[in-house]
Amino acid sequence: AGPCRQRQEGREIKQHPQNLRKFKSQDFRELRASCLSQGLLFEDSTFPAHVSSIGPSLLPQEKLWRIQWKRPTEFQRNPHLITDGVSRFDIMQGEIGDCWMLAALGSLTLRKQFLENVLPKDQGFQEDYAGIFHFRFWQYGEWVDVVIDDRLPFLNGRYLSVHPRTSNEFWPSLLEKAYAK
Repeated sequence: AGPCRQRQEGREIKQHPQNLRKFKSQDFRELRASCLSQGLLFEDSTFPAHVSSIGPSLLPQEKLWRIQWKRPTEFQRNPHLITDGVSRFDIMQGEIGDCWMLAALGSLTLRKQFLENVLPKDQGFQEDYAGIFHFRFWQYGEWVDVVIDDRLPFLNGRYLSVHPRTSNEFWPSLLEKAYAK
């Protein structure tokens, strides 16, 4: 294969996704521009900050209703999507025991060319922050772009999902949220 392609299980995977399928027809750039022009933070109505987005079998019902949703900007003075690059050591397991996600993200950090496809660089908490992020996943032979808001679930003050080892890096938590969507 040439320098711009990688073979996986007999199929070619484009290294730089160009023709993306927009999950739930959400366009990251359009939605972010709309939020910025209105001075609003994005709230994803297709994957709301509600127990319905968690899944009823992950936690007992009484715990589900105690979940609080917070944006990184609400509890961290200087949040970043990535600080000092990505590493498998950036990630810690959350309250729901998502060790499989921990392993998958750790493996992804070892393949920088795939990570760059999954984690687009056109977003963050500093420039053009509007509470909206997007991630790309390879599904059924094509790249799918998944848009999310940055509200994260907490239970008793602790992350429900995977979370960063450092307090101000949020790529692991936001990536898992996009995958869950």
